[in-house]
Amino acid sequence: MSMGFIIPRFKTKEIEESRGWLLLFGRRKTGKTFLVRNMLKYDFYFFVGRGRKIFLEEHGKVESLPYEVFMERLRHLIGEDVLIVIDEFQRLPDDFLDFLHYAKSKSRSKLILVGSSIQVSRRILSRRSPLLGIIKPIHIGLIRPLDILLELSKRFPPYKAIQLSSLLRDPWILEFIDPKGSIEEVLEQIIQAIKYNARSLVGEVFQEEEKELTERYEAILKALGDGRNTPSQVANYVSSLLTTPLKSQDVKKYISNLVEMGIAEKIKIYGKKRHIYRIESPLLDLFHYLDARYGFYEVDLPIELLRDKAMDKLPFYYENFVVKLFAEILGCEVQKTFKPEFDGVLVRGKRLVAVIEVKYGVANRNDLARFLAKTDGWKCRKILVAKEAEEMGELEVYTPEKIMDLIRKR
Repeated sequence: MSMGFIIPRFKTKEIEESRGWLLLFGRRKTGKTFLVRNMLKYDFYFFVGRGRKIFLEEHGKVESLPYEVFMERLRHLIGEDVLIVIDEFQRLPDDFLDFLHYAKSKSRSKLILVGSSIQVSRRILSRRSPLLGIIKPIHIGLIRPLDILLELSKRFPPYKAIQLSSLLRDPWILEFIDPKGSIEEVLEQIIQAIKYNARSLVGEVFQEEEKELTERYEAILKALGDGRNTPSQVANYVSSLLTTPLKSQDVKKYISNLVEMGIAEKIKIYGKKRHIYRIESPLLDLFHYLDARYGFYEVDLPIELLRDKAMDKLPFYYENFVVKLFAEILGCEVQKTFKPEFDGVLVRGKRLVAVIEVKYGVANRNDLARFLAKTDGWKCRKILVAKEAEEMGELEVYTPEKIMDLIRKR
C-alpha cells in the first residue's frame, strides 16, 4: 500500500474465532479479499473468474483449474482439517450450493465463501437456500472508526488522524494517496482517484445480475450525493433525469438495495417511524456530490476548484465520523433529530444515551452555550467535540487529544 501499513480489522478476530462455515459479503473494494489473503492463515485459496475459470493458490503456487477438476479437488479437501477460501463463489453454478449442503455433514474443514454481488446474501439467507442455518454471514463494510483511528494516530497528531480517518475508511483508496502532505493535498489525490474508480465500484455490485448500473441507480446516487435524503426528495430530484419518473415507493426499493450492500446507509429519526438516507462512503458521496453539482465525471475541471469544493464537504465527513466513533465507543446506534437539530443522537436499544455536537474547528463560548440550551430537557449525556474548547456546565467536551486518551484506555 502507498501508506506503507496495514490497518487491522476487528472483523478478523470474529472470522478467526468462528468455528463453522462463513460467508464474507459486501460491495467491492471494502477489503474482503485483502483481509482473507493478508490477515488469515488459509490452506487453499480458490478464486473464481468471470468465465468460471478457477485459480487455486496452494503453498505459494497458483494453478488454473477447469470447473470439473475444481469440484473433484474440493470434494476431497472438505473432508480434511483445512481452511478453504472460495472467492467470488457466486459466479459458480446454482447447484454448487446444493453440493455444499450435501457435503457439510461430512466436513472437517473450515470453509469461507467470499462474494460481492448484490444477490449473494439473499441467495444464502433466503428461506429456500440450501445453506440456510449452516453458514454464518459476516458483512464486510468500511473500516470501522476505531480500527482506522487507532492505526493513524500512531503516525499523525490527533486532529489530522481524525481528519484522515473521516476520509479513508474505504480500504482501496490507501493505494492512491500519501497522507503525509496537507489535507488539501490528500483531497487532491482522492479526487483524482475517485474520478475513474468510484463509478465502477458501484456498477460492479449490480453487474452480475443486471449487466450494468442502470440509469435509475445512477440518478438516485446523484440525488443522495446532492443532499436529498428522503425517498420523496430523491423522487423529485430524479424526475428530471429519467424518461420514466419514479414514485417515492419505487425509490425506497432501490435505496433498500443500496443499503443492503453498504453503499447507502439508513438512519432513524429519533422518536419517529421515519428514516433518512445517505451514501455511506465519503469517497462515493464526494464523487456523486461533485458530479451532481459540477459534472465531475464528464467535464475536466480545475483541480483547485474541485479541491475547494471537497474542503467544503470535509466538515460534514468529519462530523459523521466522530458521531459514529462515539456510537462505537458507547455501543450505540446513531439516530438523527432535527427539532432540535443535533449532529447525532446515540441510542442503545430504546434508551437514549447521548446527544452529540461536532465542531470541525474551534468552539467558542457562544457555541457551547447554544448547544447547552438546545439540550435543555434532554436527560442523557451531552457531548461536544471540537478542535479546541473550554469546559462548560454539564457538557462533556472532547478535543482530538481527549478522544485519543479515551479510546486508548478501552
